[in-house]
Amino acid sequence: MATQKILVSTELDELSAKITEFAVGLSAQLGASELILLNVIIPARVHTFSTTGDISTYDTHNVNLFNTELMKKHQLLVNEEAMKYSSAQINVKPVVRFNESKTNLNSLIESFKASLVVIGSRDEDSLLSQIFGSHSDEIVKKTDYPAIVLKEDTKVSEIHKIVVPLDVNEKDQSGLEKIADFAQALQARVNLLYVDMDGETPPDLAIEKMRDLAKEYHLANYAISVVSSHTLEEGIQGFVRKNNPDMIAVLSQGKGKIKKLIFGSSTQDIIKEADIPVFITKIH
Repeated sequence: MATQKILVSTELDELSAKITEFAVGLSAQLGASELILLNVIIPARVHTFSTTGDISTYDTHNVNLFNTELMKKHQLLVNEEAMKYSSAQINVKPVVRFNESKTNLNSLIESFKASLVVIGSRDEDSLLSQIFGSHSDEIVKKTDYPAIVLKEDTKVSEIHKIVVPLDVNEKDQSGLEKIADFAQALQARVNLLYVDMDGETPPDLAIEKMRDLAKEYHLANYAISVVSSHTLEEGIQGFVRKNNPDMIAVLSQGKGKIKKLIFGSSTQDIIKEADIPVFITKIH
């Protein structure tokens, strides 16, 4: 994953400013020269029902005027935000786009040739919203590209240590390739972590499997850890508190424990309590 461009999804609020600041620092650490600051607007449409039950568009002219003024206002705000963070080293490009969805960003990511998207967490309506915000859960599910998620209380710093919780019994671990490339670009150390719950997989076997994965995905600067815990969440939480990594990286593919940890509806998710950035990637 050669990260040349990062796309930042901004809502022009305080959290978005924090996300942009983090992404600018990350761009510098990665050596990326351009950052896309993207504000997505869902266009206004006014419909009315006729007495026959047909749907007709009402006052199209005024709706178009409203959308034009909305675009101008948002473009001005994004331009101002971009100017704050642009420098001789990094060009922050302000972009405003009308789109039917704020969560399906694949086409926009592709159009700007970005390889990574950075988003934020806000609302607390659902489990994933508690973790990722009102739109971020859907962005993570729909986006085919790696994403970094920051919460409002995320501690922002350079990334030097990345912990990667693994389900060593998951067959497809190909998302590790993107994590390995990302870590190498940052010159960061990766710590592969297995949480042993009630002896489900013997630690020696888990270590062997993680060594094989490290070799397969060409991890050079890495460590391997096994911790015992009754639950996956508690095991990861304890490891994070003790070792103070700068980022958690997780693979969201497959059907194993890690995917259930991220997208499950009945379990308390470790990432909800994480105050460090979370890197999420899928299979190829």
